[in-house]
This record gives sequence, structure tokens and C-alpha cells, in this order.
Amino acid sequence: MPDIATISTFLGSLKTATELAKAIKGADLSLEKAETKLKMAELISALADAKIQAVEIQDLLQEKDEKIKELEKAFKLKSKLVFKDFAYFQVDGENNHFGEPLCSYCWDQNQKAVKLTKPQPYSSFIICPNCKNTFSKV
Repeated sequence: MPDIATISTFLGSLKTATELAKAIKGADLSLEKAETKLKMAELISALADAKIQAVEIQDLLQEKDEKIKELEKAFKLKSKLVFKDFAYFQVDGENNHFGEPLCSYCWDQNQKAVKLTKPQPYSSFIICPNCKNTFSKV
């Protein structure tokens, strides 16, 4: 959810814009042009503020949706992982692990599935390209 302050500010801007629009609509014919122009300028400003805040709320909601998708993906993958020796591995339906080892640090800290790699073909250790941790091959 967007934070409450952003939503409150947005609603306040809309309330101000509505009140100004009502004031302009209900103004007597004796209202001078300068005062009408001032009220219109205030209305435009309040509507611009509301529009900016609506975009901020939209951005926050989009960020939340993306985070939810990431967490759902990680949750789905979690049921298919097993920890063995130094890393996580994916398992098939018969609980046999397959594929490249995944960094245990990146998974445990951020639920990020990062494949461990060999820095050199005959290296005795593997490294995480994300967190740079090294692991001895067992």
C-alpha cells in the first residue's frame, strides 16, 4: 500500500480543488476579474498537485506489485530447493537434485537464486557473481 501521508496529501489536494471550483461556480457576478483569475490559478495549482500525487501513488502501487511478483516467484522456487553441502539445488519430483548450485547466502538473505560459477575451469572453489562469496567444492 502507498504510505498514508501520500494518500492524505492527495486527498487534501483534491478537497482544495473541489472547494475552489465550488467557490468559482458560486461566485456573484460582482466578483471582479482579478479575483476570478486568482481563484482559477489556485484551482489549477491544486489540480496539478493532485495529479503529481496521483502519479506518485501509481508508482508506489506498481513497485508493490513488482515486489509481490518477486516474492511469489521466490516462494514457488523455495518448495523446489534443497540445501546440500554448501549450496541450494533444485530438486525434481523424486527429490533428486539437478542443475547448478545456487548461492546459499543470496538465497537465505534475499531469496535470490544466483548460480555459483567457477572463476577458472580447474578451480577448486566456486564464487557467487552477485555477493562475491566463495565456496570450496565438496
